[in-house]
Amino acid sequence: MREVVGRPVPGPRGTERAGGQGRPGPQAKAGLQRTAVEWGFRLLAGRPAASEEEFAAFQAMPDIDSLRRAFTNTAEFHAFFDSVLTGQPSWTLPLFLLRPPTVEGLAWTFEPPTLEHPVSQLCTASQFADPAFLEIVGAMGLRAAPSRSQWEQAWIVSVLATAGLVAPGRAGLALACGRERIASLLASRGVQVTATDGQEREARAAEHRRLELFYPEIIPIADFDQLVRFMRLDTRDVGRVSPAGFDFCWSLGVPERLGSVQAAVEFLEASLAPLKPGGLAVHSFAFNLTSETVTWEMPDLVMLRRPDIEAMAARLRQKGHTLLPLNTHPGLLPEDEMVKTDQVGPPGLRQRHGVVVSTSFGLAIRKAA
Repeated sequence: MREVVGRPVPGPRGTERAGGQGRPGPQAKAGLQRTAVEWGFRLLAGRPAASEEEFAAFQAMPDIDSLRRAFTNTAEFHAFFDSVLTGQPSWTLPLFLLRPPTVEGLAWTFEPPTLEHPVSQLCTASQFADPAFLEIVGAMGLRAAPSRSQWEQAWIVSVLATAGLVAPGRAGLALACGRERIASLLASRGVQVTATDGQEREARAAEHRRLELFYPEIIPIADFDQLVRFMRLDTRDVGRVSPAGFDFCWSLGVPERLGSVQAAVEFLEASLAPLKPGGLAVHSFAFNLTSETVTWEMPDLVMLRRPDIEAMAARLRQKGHTLLPLNTHPGLLPEDEMVKTDQVGPPGLRQRHGVVVSTSFGLAIRKAA
């Protein structure tokens, strides 16, 4: 049975309040003595309450056990608990990443992933030193940094280049694109790009979208305007794009923003519809590193689990589609164990959300020929 973790109620300064339990607010009924809540903040959160509203939310817990559980779901407690053995917040490799898949015909490997030979893989620290990473981010006009956003863009471009799809005459579809630099880079290599907005961006003017995707350090504006066009497309309508004339499509972080695991998986499967036979769909999204059962499924963040991917692979295989080999190796460097526990700024390579730790995952699907 699927278990889903809801988002804890955020307090000021990015804190987490009451572990998602109880209803916060100044009118919450005080169910516990004030001194018990004060000691909870001191001992388990290591800080005072950020506001009277936050204090009232904890005080409204029905009993001491509920209060303990609420405090143990704060970001501060997670950071402390994770650092007990290592001295800093860390994450431990779960055994489910070590197991071969149970799905027949799903190719699997377990070795440190690289961008020189990309497959369906996790973001790991060593890949930021790969020559392919440095070459791609340099071509994008970026200063290389250990950033999940840079990794996702580099992984997508590396998969396409390895497959021989970054070349004049090729046609690519960007799904619900934002300000990523992939469209400009591909167009600079002669690829015809069709960029689409997600449903939340449909009202944006074409000129605005053009300016968001154009980077003068990558491509001259005349070449960009010749090779990049725009199309309105709701993510829910990807499966109805016709005719199927694209060599490849890509998305960056789209599945995790669709509100549910089911919607995310449906989007991934539907993304094959606009492709020619043998075309390639490449997607990056948040992956659950903690559990095969418990996950994070909220309107603004969905974490797919390994069983979600394997179940999708089984369905796709029945239609003749295949995943690029699945590599679940999480990396060997100390940075691969470190966990970012606060929600301020860009996500860390390993990011905690409640009890779940996530990272970026790149999934590539080959459409049946």
